[in-house]
Amino acid sequence: MQSSLSFKPFCILAFLIFLSSPVLSSYSPQLEILYWPVSNPEPSALAHVSYDPASLKSELIDYSPPIDPSHELARVGFYITTPTNPKQWVGTLIPPSALTGADSSQIPTLRLHVSPTNEIYHVSIGSTAASSGSSSKSIEVELIADKLGPSPLLNRPIVVGPDGKNSEEQPEKTLFQKYWWVFLIVTFLAMSGGAEQQ
Repeated sequence: MQSSLSFKPFCILAFLIFLSSPVLSSYSPQLEILYWPVSNPEPSALAHVSYDPASLKSELIDYSPPIDPSHELARVGFYITTPTNPKQWVGTLIPPSALTGADSSQIPTLRLHVSPTNEIYHVSIGSTAASSGSSSKSIEVELIADKLGPSPLLNRPIVVGPDGKNSEEQPEKTLFQKYWWVFLIVTFLAMSGGAEQQ
């Protein structure tokens, strides 16, 4: 009887670890995106997004569009913490029509820009064409990773031919190609000097 009682806590602990492992492995950061009309003193929640920066997958947890979007510009963004400011606003300014879509064939898209350190640093609004499966959605979420631009090829190695000479050697220039400027000066002096003697 004593051995079965001491075995129960280990079974319960193992069971709890087993249950919590999928929860811990499926953890992904969440972001609250705010909607802030220019005339309002405080923002309101627009959407809650869960995202995985490694796989660039995102999930819209909650979306509450503005009830009565006014005809003024509004800010869409979020707060981040910086070394100088614990509550730094990051966002973009949009017209009220950006969240409703231009027509029924367009769905507004929240584009979350991911830095190389896998942190969201900016949000922008765009639109995508509505597909048949996305007719029930009122907004899409897209993660955009930074891409490195093209880099210049510096100190390119010189390609040497089999005989040890540079394969890109320039052909020898002719006498006229080397000294064309001398011929031009002599021609100019000959043409301008002959008129003074008359």
